[in-house]
Amino acid sequence: MQSVYRRQSEYGCVVCRRYGLTQKTRTEIHHLRASMGMSQRNVKCIPLCTEHHRGNTGFHGMGRRSFEKMFCSELELLKWYEQETGDVVDWTIFEK
Repeated sequence: MQSVYRRQSEYGCVVCRRYGLTQKTRTEIHHLRASMGMSQRNVKCIPLCTEHHRGNTGFHGMGRRSFEKMFCSELELLKWYEQETGDVVDWTIFEK
């Protein structure tokens, strides 16, 4: 899993890249919450800058609904990242 985190961190923020924004903060790994409820972290993840992860325009800063209205869903961002980079991960190998 560490190699996935490293590749994603090196790529940079998927929101900044997709929407042509300049990344101004470091890259963090965001674990998708889609269909997971509050108690369980999903193994799937995407790279987000600090601002788009937990800042004022971030997933955790604004909440899922507002984030999706401003940008798109986590799953859409993951699919876009995979298409752009060719880095398609078989996430099932990391599930318990």
